[in-house]
Amino acid sequence: MTRGFSIYLDLIRFLAALVVLASHIGYYRFTQGNMQWIRDLNLGSDAVVLFFVLSGFVIAYTTFARNRGAAVYAEARLARLYSVIIPALVFTFVIDTLGAQLMPHAYEGWWYNAENPAGQVFRALTFTTHAWFDNIRVGTNGPFWSVAYEAWYYAGFGVAVFCRGRTRILLLSLMALIVGPSVLLLAPCWVLGVVLQQFVQRGHATKLSTPMGWLLAITPWIPYAGALALDLPDRLLSATFVLLGQDSRPYDVLGFSDEFLWNTLLAVLMSLHFLGVYRLASEANWIGARMEAIVRWCSGATFSLYLFHYPILTFLHGLPGYDGANTVHVIVMAIVTLVACFLLAEISERRLGHWKRITRNIFERIASLKLRTSPI
Repeated sequence: MTRGFSIYLDLIRFLAALVVLASHIGYYRFTQGNMQWIRDLNLGSDAVVLFFVLSGFVIAYTTFARNRGAAVYAEARLARLYSVIIPALVFTFVIDTLGAQLMPHAYEGWWYNAENPAGQVFRALTFTTHAWFDNIRVGTNGPFWSVAYEAWYYAGFGVAVFCRGRTRILLLSLMALIVGPSVLLLAPCWVLGVVLQQFVQRGHATKLSTPMGWLLAITPWIPYAGALALDLPDRLLSATFVLLGQDSRPYDVLGFSDEFLWNTLLAVLMSLHFLGVYRLASEANWIGARMEAIVRWCSGATFSLYLFHYPILTFLHGLPGYDGANTVHVIVMAIVTLVACFLLAEISERRLGHWKRITRNIFERIASLKLRTSPI
């Protein structure tokens, strides 16, 4: 992991979160159709696929580079997830309840799930909101779906790395039975990040020439743009419809995995892009310390930006006087949402060390209980 590539990953992660934010602002109820183009291109969904590839690479790197054992891996992953998930769940239900009482018109739609809040919390905390063919929305927090996917990818990777033989097979099979096909269909996107990291770790990337690095870094964007221009994602979605042989839409069956064919192809393109950037970034010594600090700081709020923005947008667009056709109103809403997310990051992911200590204490207490109850 070179300094240049690490900075690039942080930058692209933050930019992808901004794309997701812009994609959601593009909904008609927020902007009255003035940003429909970003909805038509479905860029927010593509950004999530990029997140998956990036996540697989980073998790594989930190796991293999540090190799501190299964317990430390579990502690780190749980702390990372719950440091944002718990504050996000509390915030979502508080602001949703307040908004639904004060501005019920803003919450009358598919984007708000008011049924069984306790059940929603339980399913969210256990990452089972999208197990099998469930598609449980957590209040207005639609983006939570990808977190429910990624948590299982973390777990599956941990089992694959730290378990052996029959135990590994049994645990992976059990996980597959719990989560079902929807989560599994996008797993290759995350695994491609792991494959890329292993390719890099074994020194293959450094053997690439600089021209090849440029070729890999730039070329994948050409077929990506071409695919969007030719409506390839929709064509693949239609193929999925035929494969399923269903009378309903693929989304009604597979939820957010309905575009798994396109998502897998996109993940391959992004993996090639990252490979090319890795080769070039080893020579990127021109990035100054100030620019690095800015990128690191912005990236440090990415998870919060992703998981807090939707409930905030829903609340703000319901305020009296808001006009989605007014550009100034939309810009103010976007700025307020960004600022709020950065502030919320201060009590969530920027306090990761605190959450790690809590997780470690819980693990230590569980271990001590096992020792006390074990037979002499």
